[in-house]
Amino acid sequence: MASSKNSSNKKKPTVSKSTKKKINKTVKKAIKKNKGLRVFLIILLIIAIAVVAVLYATGKLDGLLNNDHEHDPSSDTPSSEVSSSGAIEFEGVIYEDFQIHFLELGNWYTGDSTYVKYGDIDILIDAGSRKSSASTIKEYVDQFCTDGKLEYVIATHAHQDHIAGFVGNKSGSNYSGILYQYEIGTIIDFVYSNSDSQIYQDYKTAREYAISNGATHYTAADCWNNKNGASRSFVLGENVSMDIVYNKFYFEETGDENDYSVCVMFNYYDHHALLTGDLEKEGEEALVDYYDGKTKETTLPEVDLFKAGHHGSKTSSTQDLLYLIKPKVITVCCCCGSDEYTSNKDTQFPTQQFINNIAPYTVNVYVTSISLNNETKEVASMNGNIIYSCNQETFSIACSNNQTILKDTTWFKANRDTPFDWR
Repeated sequence: MASSKNSSNKKKPTVSKSTKKKINKTVKKAIKKNKGLRVFLIILLIIAIAVVAVLYATGKLDGLLNNDHEHDPSSDTPSSEVSSSGAIEFEGVIYEDFQIHFLELGNWYTGDSTYVKYGDIDILIDAGSRKSSASTIKEYVDQFCTDGKLEYVIATHAHQDHIAGFVGNKSGSNYSGILYQYEIGTIIDFVYSNSDSQIYQDYKTAREYAISNGATHYTAADCWNNKNGASRSFVLGENVSMDIVYNKFYFEETGDENDYSVCVMFNYYDHHALLTGDLEKEGEEALVDYYDGKTKETTLPEVDLFKAGHHGSKTSSTQDLLYLIKPKVITVCCCCGSDEYTSNKDTQFPTQQFINNIAPYTVNVYVTSISLNNETKEVASMNGNIIYSCNQETFSIACSNNQTILKDTTWFKANRDTPFDWR
């Protein structure tokens, strides 16, 4: 494109008096011969000459001929579109700036494992669902974590479907578990547990192994109280943080192991993602009571993404919490339709009650896996591994199997009632 300086130095074209006389003479002659088509064509020619003269004078003609306009990088960013049903039609884009991956676990059993990537920082939250899941998780994480170090590991609570992969299987004197296979920077976990299970004992042994190899250990209470070197907010980069979210069961005991869950909010500029482990109704109610919006500390932002509480159970993802955070997207980490916990189809994950609760807020719901046969425990990808990613301007969802939202799946149509807000 010609510079503004060059353009200003160009002599603007003018139409000479002799040229005007010739044009006028031509028009008059044409009118005499044919007042129709020929006059029309000549007038068009005059207009064309005038347009070209203006383009030339303003320097725009060169750009049109040479096609050398500056490129706008924003035009390369694929956009999301909102359909008439309210679904955001994501195009499967993955932004490198900040990513949260919700993993399939290599078996029929429901469980959680979430991998977070920001620059050179690698974070793993939970490692379910069985000891054998350790190798599946490691194979996936190793695609992104190239230095063999997890800067942060969070174990939300002491159930097998969240911690078994931290332990892994034993072969001789070696373990395949995450806490054995990686260099660990910081471990954050729950304060209390009612469990006396072997897997919990094995987890504590694995945790001690990581600590003996240099890992720092904090409880969620340490973080919330900014004690023992811990912090309520871990700064990952400029305008990027991992915050420990309030849970009253960091400080008092309860009969429900799920309510001990460590809750985490990720913040990337104006993008927010909330993960609450298996926090149940009582824990969610206390969380909402705390975040009453009266101060900056007690204000919880609305979020791009919410990982469904307790795998989409009927006792989590309550209306009060959803009203507070108003999620645009919800991910469900479960084996959809599995009878692992119940034969009642309505309360198999994701439950009808969960769907009824979330429907007023979003239709953009994605599920990791699906049970194909409960007797043989055959499993397949539903959406597959689900990746939330964002840059400063926007966010996206990309799934390894397909982009089909829950309400449009064959399973949903056969096993769930469509709530009013999804019709």
